[in-house]
Amino acid sequence: MKPRLLLMLFLAMPVPVGTADEPAPAFVYLQASDMDFQPLPDLPGLAVSPVLGNPQEPGTYVIRVRFGPGVMSPPHFHDQDRLVTVISGVWAFGMDGTGRCEGTVPLMAGAFAMHPKGAVHYDGSCNGEEVVVQIIGTGPVRTTWLETGE
Repeated sequence: MKPRLLLMLFLAMPVPVGTADEPAPAFVYLQASDMDFQPLPDLPGLAVSPVLGNPQEPGTYVIRVRFGPGVMSPPHFHDQDRLVTVISGVWAFGMDGTGRCEGTVPLMAGAFAMHPKGAVHYDGSCNGEEVVVQIIGTGPVRTTWLETGE
């Protein structure tokens, strides 16, 4: 069968559209100015804005995390994989338990990283600028901080 005929047959196939009783899926969109960053009381200089879902509940979630200038998270790990995209600033990504800026990988806006479950890391801003990252994962997710052993 010729490729053009295959394409025509594919395009002519019926597409299921659901029933009148099913609600239409809702689109979600937020402008950057709509992000509602809330400070994390236990981690001064860090703030989180939910974008979609909830990391504490089952399902996919998207959050944005803002690190103040010079703020680093303590070393920690998660029990689920997490996908990170740098939105703004230079994100310092450390892949050990030292918590020091020396030896981190500087990732620029647009960069991507994956935190595999169980892998100790720390991250944040090693210079005088704010950093914002977007994290996508599957909940519920648990974070274990090395200093506290939670």
